[in-house]
Amino acid sequence: MCTNIDDILQKKSLEVFEESFDIAKYVSSVVDKEEGRKIIIHVLDIWNNVHEETKSIWRNLIERAGFYPYLHDNDNGALGVQANIRRQWYKSDHLPHIYFHAKQKVIERKIEAGQNIAVSAPTSFGKSLLIEEVVASEKFNNILIIQPTLALIDETRRKMKKYENYNVVVNTLQQPKNRNIFILTAERVLEYKNMPSIDFFIVDEFYKVSGRRNDERVSVLNIAIHNILFKRPQSLFLTPSVDSLSAEFMEKYEVSFFKTEYSLVNTNVHEIRLKKAEERRNKLFEMLCSKKEPSLVYTPSPNKAYKLANEYRSYLLSNSDLVSNRIDVPLVEWIDKNVSEEWRLKDLLASGIGVHNGELPRHIVTSQLDYFEQGLLNTLFVTTSLIEGVNTAAKNMYIFETKKAKKPIDFFDYANIRGRAGRMNRYFTGEVYIFGKIPEKEEFQIDVPFVEQELISDEVLVNLLDGEVKEENKLRLTEIIENIPKELIDIFKRNTVTIEGQKKLYRYIEENYVKLHPLLYWGQGIPKYESLTRTLHLAYKFLEGKDSERYVNKMATLSLKTVNSPSMKNIISEQVEYSKKSHSTGENMEINKDEIVEKAIGEILSFIRKDAGYKIPKLLNVIESIQQYVFRQHGFPTSDYSYFASRLENEMVDERLRMLIDFGVPVSAVRTISGSIPVGLETEEGILRYIRRNFKKVSKDLIAYERILLSEV
Repeated sequence: MCTNIDDILQKKSLEVFEESFDIAKYVSSVVDKEEGRKIIIHVLDIWNNVHEETKSIWRNLIERAGFYPYLHDNDNGALGVQANIRRQWYKSDHLPHIYFHAKQKVIERKIEAGQNIAVSAPTSFGKSLLIEEVVASEKFNNILIIQPTLALIDETRRKMKKYENYNVVVNTLQQPKNRNIFILTAERVLEYKNMPSIDFFIVDEFYKVSGRRNDERVSVLNIAIHNILFKRPQSLFLTPSVDSLSAEFMEKYEVSFFKTEYSLVNTNVHEIRLKKAEERRNKLFEMLCSKKEPSLVYTPSPNKAYKLANEYRSYLLSNSDLVSNRIDVPLVEWIDKNVSEEWRLKDLLASGIGVHNGELPRHIVTSQLDYFEQGLLNTLFVTTSLIEGVNTAAKNMYIFETKKAKKPIDFFDYANIRGRAGRMNRYFTGEVYIFGKIPEKEEFQIDVPFVEQELISDEVLVNLLDGEVKEENKLRLTEIIENIPKELIDIFKRNTVTIEGQKKLYRYIEENYVKLHPLLYWGQGIPKYESLTRTLHLAYKFLEGKDSERYVNKMATLSLKTVNSPSMKNIISEQVEYSKKSHSTGENMEINKDEIVEKAIGEILSFIRKDAGYKIPKLLNVIESIQQYVFRQHGFPTSDYSYFASRLENEMVDERLRMLIDFGVPVSAVRTISGSIPVGLETEEGILRYIRRNFKKVSKDLIAYERILLSEV
């Protein structure tokens, strides 16, 4: 009998009794090893081609491997009495018809026993099921889940909204009730003013706390986790596969570390070595065309993802045999009405191609993922925004470039990307094609800066309690806060951005307050262009290290257009005309209109999502706090930038309805229905109840795409 695992995994059929029986017999001797588990998963993949009389043997092997999610209630008769008893042990106490696999059950028992635990496991492990088990138990009044992205917040919210005994909170405007599930980014945790005492604390993608990952948001995450752990809630930390966790962190917070490579899917990795760019691209397109199952294509940046997607569409069109029927999705009508009739994303969608990146409006990203899950899109070109941001998977994963932005991906990034191939009960075996070398395996220990204090930033250091600062950092802390009033230090701490930049900004305003006051004083409304440019120039210069008037002028212009323009489409149209003029240096100069339109759309969407949606409101909040402090000290009136910042962040949406944006409803739809919501309704619960009860009336002016998304809140 062949016992070579690679040969076994190549078999498409085990319909011969003797062969199926012999392989099952062999697997029984290695069932507790990775080799045995891989063969079992492969057998599940070809289940319809397994000899019927051996299936009862394979079911018992599935049970012995702990793969209980792959067993069904009608399999009980094929299992022995002891196996059925064991299976019942793995049944969820709180989620109907759900069975944990062997390693999930170990973690679930630790949680049930009140332990704090950090879990390092592959993407396909099923970590999100552990979160749902905690919620479904209803043991805890206040649960906090920190997610790294708004996309993951929305995904988690969708899963949790069925637990009606809890108030689900996803933004800082929602008020807490007696029992709450807070699903927030680290920034929103720090901004939330009425956070009650947390009973159970979950951090997803916990590796982002590490000072070695060079994440720009690492300080905010460290501060948020530190502040919550101060009251010692029971905690669960989840991360893709890492090697170890800070021993000092585990000891201080009584956390046990559970590491496993246990997975219920197989992954086949294929290296593709081609030097010429054209050969690589054609090889990718040939492979994509040959696969019927859905495929993800990883690229290092949004621009490259979009460019490659359009090249793939052109490749399909150039081969008439490959062109399939046009695909119609509701999103296209929204694009025509709110972005541009000329945006090529429409053509990509019609060809079954999607593009996922963090610079697109969130509902566009979410809708494309939904279409991908439904089979309407067969290929999705993605960046790290999908790899780090959303729980989706496909049969095939193509790593077209082994870079992340401009830097090579490391083994951790590679493993995270690789983990998107395959899905339990759907794609038992995922295929990964990497165009280049697999990165060298490196040890990755999650350091925790706020505990170890070796890679700790000034922003985290000043937020520690006096007794927590290590001896070697006390002098550094003294130098940071030296000659700075305590009230101002408290302001710096709350702002959670560069302390050194804030100190320089403070000194500059302090030394020039008489001259600066007319420009920094806006009152409480929308500023004039000159005031906004001057304010943003100070913010970018001292807090971002950008001293470019041209850049600041552009940010100010787009900011004012965002709060004053009736629609995003108008802003894009104006940007197109501006770009045409800036490209025309002579009458005979050839202008590629399509490229100008695409660039303008990309710039505006990126600005609205990243700059207007987060960066600029954050900078304004920081500069507001410091100018208010300085001007108060000198008896000058102060400005409140919050009205403008809020309007910018939410694209002029009624603040009462902001939560609808967080729920994935397009801004265009929220603006349209705002007049239909009675003025007296202020609470989220009341507004949602009104929308659901009066849906036909509220949604009468919406297009089909907007109605679909509004109906899902």
